[in-house]
Amino acid sequence: MSLAWLVLFPVAAFVIFLVVLLFIFFSIPSRRDFHFFRRHAIVTGGSKGIGYQLAVGLIERGCHVTIVARNVKDLQKACEELQILADQRGQQQKVQWKSIDMTAEYDVIKAAFDECAKELGPIDILINNAGHSVQAPFCDLPVTDFEKQMKVNYLSAVYATRAVVDDMKARKTGHISFVSSAAGQFAIFGYSAYSPTKFALRGFADTLHMELLPYKVNVAVLYPPNTDTEGFKLELETMPEETKLMSDAAGLFTPKHVAEAHLKDIADGNYTTTIGLDGWMLGCLTAGACPEKSLFRALTQSALAGVFRAITLVYLGYFNGITKKCYRRRLEEPKEKEEKKE
Repeated sequence: MSLAWLVLFPVAAFVIFLVVLLFIFFSIPSRRDFHFFRRHAIVTGGSKGIGYQLAVGLIERGCHVTIVARNVKDLQKACEELQILADQRGQQQKVQWKSIDMTAEYDVIKAAFDECAKELGPIDILINNAGHSVQAPFCDLPVTDFEKQMKVNYLSAVYATRAVVDDMKARKTGHISFVSSAAGQFAIFGYSAYSPTKFALRGFADTLHMELLPYKVNVAVLYPPNTDTEGFKLELETMPEETKLMSDAAGLFTPKHVAEAHLKDIADGNYTTTIGLDGWMLGCLTAGACPEKSLFRALTQSALAGVFRAITLVYLGYFNGITKKCYRRRLEEPKEKEEKKE
């Protein structure tokens, strides 16, 4: 009896594994490769950082590109550089810029995007990259910061998407990307205004992915970690000590590395882009009910979620320790100053 059990158990386990594999295989939507050549792409926040490198990558893949931001000088400089790159390719690609305040009302953004489409043709690719971070302890932030963060990081993407999606549905082609953040997967000290807006993007993208499946419009989400941009350097100037110490654990990546990873995932028809080992682990852990088109990724997420949850608990313990340590040191600082005076 025991010998038969030893033989049957692995066979039964293998059969169960195959059944689960088949269920997953037939449950996930099929991946559609996306071709960039001669497409018109709009990148919001496209004059610097990740947005600029995304624009570079799109040009290298044969797109016409519109970059959007507020600062006219930055846009003009970036557009000149991008047009030089486009001309070097000899594919008659066009690059244009449009100064838009992405916190404006929907009608303003819609009208501006319509103008962009008149110049370079229908918008085939939208990359919602506009946004910035405010970081400070919750009680130190004015309430207006929460409203501003929601407008620039979340509603700007909603409005931009609404401005292009009807045309994409009518033509049954297109791609929409959302640049979230690792802070949109794992909230830490100081990001009470920023993280919720990035979590919101994930929920919006998940919903949109399902709604647009019949129309063959792809949706994807990028979760950048700390990235070596001008914006991140400015954030460091006001970043709380706790946030700096916690952020250091994830390392620092170049904008080009982040942009190239996302463009590759777009081309391959993937939904999620994570960066680095920590990002991959976090992506597996937080996949939850988000869409997945890769069988390998789906199996990895299913198999390793429990292990990664345990690892994340260790990270959380470390971060909680940082919070307590910084708190104790601030309490002791006045005492130390008084002792020095004496």
